[in-house]
Amino acid sequence: MQWFYDGQIRRYVGQIVRMLSGFKYQSLDGKQTTVPVMYGDLTRQVASIIKDNSENKVSSAPRIAVYITDLQLDRTRLADATHVSKVHIREREKLYDTAGDFVGYSNTQGNGYTVERLMPTPYKLQVKADIWATNTDMKLQIMEQILMLFNPSLELQTTDNFVDWTSISVLEITNISFTGRTIPAGVDSEIDVASITFETPIYISPPTKVKRLGVIHDIIMNIHDQTYDLDVTEKINIGGFDIFVHYNKDTGQYNAELLDPKTAVIALGDDAAEAWQKTGQDLNWRILLDQYAGKFRAGSSQIFLEQTNGNFIVGTLAINPADETKLVINFDQDTYNTNTPIIGDTTGITRGNVDAIINPETFNPGIVTGNPRYLILNDIDTTTDAWGNFSAKANDIIEWTGTAWEIVLAATSIEQIVYITNLRTGVQYKYEDSEWTRAFEGEYQKGSWKIVL
Repeated sequence: MQWFYDGQIRRYVGQIVRMLSGFKYQSLDGKQTTVPVMYGDLTRQVASIIKDNSENKVSSAPRIAVYITDLQLDRTRLADATHVSKVHIREREKLYDTAGDFVGYSNTQGNGYTVERLMPTPYKLQVKADIWATNTDMKLQIMEQILMLFNPSLELQTTDNFVDWTSISVLEITNISFTGRTIPAGVDSEIDVASITFETPIYISPPTKVKRLGVIHDIIMNIHDQTYDLDVTEKINIGGFDIFVHYNKDTGQYNAELLDPKTAVIALGDDAAEAWQKTGQDLNWRILLDQYAGKFRAGSSQIFLEQTNGNFIVGTLAINPADETKLVINFDQDTYNTNTPIIGDTTGITRGNVDAIINPETFNPGIVTGNPRYLILNDIDTTTDAWGNFSAKANDIIEWTGTAWEIVLAATSIEQIVYITNLRTGVQYKYEDSEWTRAFEGEYQKGSWKIVL
């Protein structure tokens, strides 16, 4: 894990120190003295320097010392640790003089960014402030100025960054100790210490991911004709390329390859080692991207794949440095087609996914627990020992009801496109034209895809 420190707890303590700063004490002669505030967790060396290396020097008063007394995980505020909040922002365009020095901002839009904020971890921070005073009147003056601010709490803001969703917190007083002396006080100490205990709910955030948004310089593949009429069927395409999008099992990533007119893509079926096979020449993506030299940005440039239902699957691109005939696609799962809800007749369970895709001729379910669902690649015969007195056809989805296997989706009854996700691999599939294929894998003809630089 890379080293990371942002001083988040330090900022909360710093805000509390600032909140306690600026208070004054007025003596009988009318002279006002500002009460200094320090962080009270001193090292031995620093404390020795303050006392001039002498045990005979008495600490000065008035003074306020602030220090942390407790830090605990706040389980009552825990939320989904996998949640990611995306914020899209744009800054104003920066202006520079002829020497390249920044001089200000214009009234037009500048760079755009996407900030991905990860779910922070909640804690309770307890801080104590010790008020040093030489007499009761001094202590009462200082405490009254502080206590009047809390009714019952005081709002804190650690940063002025509007993207920081943890910048606002509250500070509450949980305990007040008026004096540290005992009665009779005696003559041992000239300084009386009053203590105020504060508690504030805080968050400790992991690093955010900031992505620079790519400006649309050119649309390489346009899905409209030259008049941009949405109702026409004729579509244009620079270079006349189709593309082939497929899942690479070795890397666990999707790749896109250019297809020339002589190239063919053959569907082999999901039970083959690869679902698709491409014949023909491999084309380097530089053939296309070099027409827009300097504008392609790995991780920012995007590809849009038009689906049969009119939706677009969107992903960011990077050229494979080891093989420039392939673009590596990192798809945004928020743009995936919505899984089709499938209801179990007996269990009443509604799911849009399956636990695995299996070959029932080689897979033995054994002792079944829960209500697993499987997409089967071949027929199940009632004569098999593994499945008992149960039969189903290839491409059906079956479910264990607790006592028996049941068909929850018969492939022969499907009349429209069905989308499901294989939980074992995280890959989405669709049923169309009497077969299951990966949801957005296959050939995209010219005009049904585009790249935004």
